[in-house]
Amino acid sequence: MRPRLLLSLLSGAAMVLASVPVWAQAPASAPALSLIAQAQQCDGGSNCPYFNDVYQADPVFRRAFDVAIKQAGLRRQYWVRKGVTTPLRPVEIEGKPRLLSSVCEPHNCGHHYSVLYDPASHSMAGVYLGPDGKGGVRTVYFGDPSIAEAAVLNKN
Repeated sequence: MRPRLLLSLLSGAAMVLASVPVWAQAPASAPALSLIAQAQQCDGGSNCPYFNDVYQADPVFRRAFDVAIKQAGLRRQYWVRKGVTTPLRPVEIEGKPRLLSSVCEPHNCGHHYSVLYDPASHSMAGVYLGPDGKGGVRTVYFGDPSIAEAAVLNKN
């Protein structure tokens, strides 16, 4: 008698589940956006990824930064991974979408990078500002920014 009762309960539960309309079922979860895709949709709110999060998680972004500064004769500073950063936010320069951000040395933002990342070409342009050792400021552009890009970088 117990096996019949169990079978009856199981078949009843199956019928109830089968009768739930499709619209009432939980939707399939959308695939998670990459940090670059999140940055491209950034509206200034809390959903915007920060430079160091993207630098640590995205090897293409990290390589673009590392290659660009190396080609300019700069060394990546030890603090870049844990620096004080701004969110990557979308900007349009000369009709081209870019992602703008900056990173500076903790407790010493006299050392900082301001960057523009091109998600389509996976390239980066930017500027490094730091002390020149003579009481002045050393300014080094990297990634060959255009005049318009350099203007945006200098305002950041």
